Amino acid sequence: MPKFIDIHTHNQTTEENTLKIINAPQVHGSFGQASGLFSLGLHPWYLDKNTFENDFQTLEQSSKNQNIIMIGECGLDRNIDVNFEFQKEVFIRQIQLAEHLQKPVIIHCVRAFPDIISIKKKIQPSVPMIIHGFNNNLQIYQQLIEHQFYISLGSALLNPNSNASKVIKMIPKEKLFLETDDKNCTISSIFALASAYSNAPIEILQEIIINNFNRIFSNQNLET
Repeated sequence: MPKFIDIHTHNQTTEENTLKIINAPQVHGSFGQASGLFSLGLHPWYLDKNTFENDFQTLEQSSKNQNIIMIGECGLDRNIDVNFEFQKEVFIRQIQLAEHLQKPVIIHCVRAFPDIISIKKKIQPSVPMIIHGFNNNLQIYQQLIEHQFYISLGSALLNPNSNASKVIKMIPKEKLFLETDDKNCTISSIFALASAYSNAPIEILQEIIINNFNRIFSNQNLET
C-alpha cells in the first residue's frame, strides 16, 4: 500500500511508496500498453481552433482507457493569448466528457476562478473537480470550498509565506490533495511541509489523502 499519493505530476521518476497520477503530455498517444495511472486533457496553453475537433475526438477515445482516470489538466488561463471564450467552450466540453465517463476533472486556473465557479454552477457536474497547484488568497479559497471543489497544494508550500502555506490549516480534510506538478521535488517533501503547516502528523495526512483518493475513484475500483 502506498504511503504517499501524488494527485498531479508531470514527472515519470519513481519514488518509493508512492502512487502518482501522471499528466499525459499529449492526447495523441497509445495508452493500451501503458503502465501507471494518468490524467488526459486539452490544456488551455495548447489549444488550437484548427485542430480542436480532431484533438477532442482523440481525447474522447483515449479517455475510455482504464489507465486514464482523470480528465485534464484542463481549464482557463487569462494570461495567455488563446481566445478566452474558446477556452471556456473547450473546458465545458471536457467537463461534459468527464461527466459522461464519470471521471474526476483536474483543473488549471489562472486569474479565472469566478469563471470556473460560474461554469460549475451552470453545468452542475456530479464528478469531483480538483483545482491543482492552488496558491491564491483566502477569499478565492472560501469561494472554491463553498462550491465543493477539491484543492490540491504543491510546490507553493516550499515558500512559508505563500497563500498555500496559510490556507492549508483551513482546508476541510475531505477536500485536500497534494501534488508535485512539474517541479523538481518529491511528494514526500510536500507531505512533510503540509504536516508542518497544518500541525498534523504525516501519518494522519497520508490517511486523509488515501481516504479522499479512494472516495473520488470509488467507481473505478482504484482503492489503495
